[in-house]
Amino acid sequence: MTGTPFTYLSHLVTLPVRVGDVEARFVLDTGIGPTILTEAVARRVGCLPNGETFTGRRMSGQQVGVPLAEAPSIALGSYVRDGHVVGVLDTTGFPDAFAAIDGFLSLAFFEERAFTVDYEHSLVVVETPETLAERVVQGVAVPVRLERRGPALDAFLHLTVPGLGPIEVEVDMGSDSLILDTRHAPAVGVRLDDPTVRRVEGQDETGHAYLRCFTRLDRTIHVTGEPSVALDEPDVMFQEIIYDGLIGHAFLGRFTVTYDMPGARMIFGPRV
Repeated sequence: MTGTPFTYLSHLVTLPVRVGDVEARFVLDTGIGPTILTEAVARRVGCLPNGETFTGRRMSGQQVGVPLAEAPSIALGSYVRDGHVVGVLDTTGFPDAFAAIDGFLSLAFFEERAFTVDYEHSLVVVETPETLAERVVQGVAVPVRLERRGPALDAFLHLTVPGLGPIEVEVDMGSDSLILDTRHAPAVGVRLDDPTVRRVEGQDETGHAYLRCFTRLDRTIHVTGEPSVALDEPDVMFQEIIYDGLIGHAFLGRFTVTYDMPGARMIFGPRV
């Protein structure tokens, strides 16, 4: 199977991307909302803000706005989007590890074509109708709810967590562990004041103060209706968020994951 090789930045999948005539490296982030260019890359390719602004909400609820622009072209391998609407972000305050990152590819970039993250072979594959049909045969297809807000596209699926039942979670490659809203802790048998629960207080990149509590659940979570798409005893982070939860790399990386946005579904296949 041919595709674009990826490398990791911590748990983040990073890919070589071409913006106009500029070679760049982007994070593939299904939870980012709109596709993002850094200000530096936007200047290099002459991608000027068009006067419009996109305002989204982080999982903790605070609003973040970015000016919008129309990219000349963005290419991942042979897959090219012309005139893709992007946000332009000042990343000067980001951690040093992001110095080599030029942007973030979102689900909106793939709204017309299915793609697969092949964790076993460290590849991202843009599918054809024929290869997508093969993924369906080999894997388990589950419906997702798509939420479109201007240039942003997000995907949500139902996850069964014993004690909670089915909840709707955002699919977020930008996250690592399972994240649950703090209000769900009692239902899954977690006391956040237990001395075995690790507590971290801090501020995020926007200056928002948070309390994050880390532990492990003594149960198996799975995609609702599909018990084979599961993770045993997941690490979990509790925080006050606007969603029931998010699933990230720790869950997704156990599978070969196809995102079929035109079909409003995801396909979970074996890693090998």
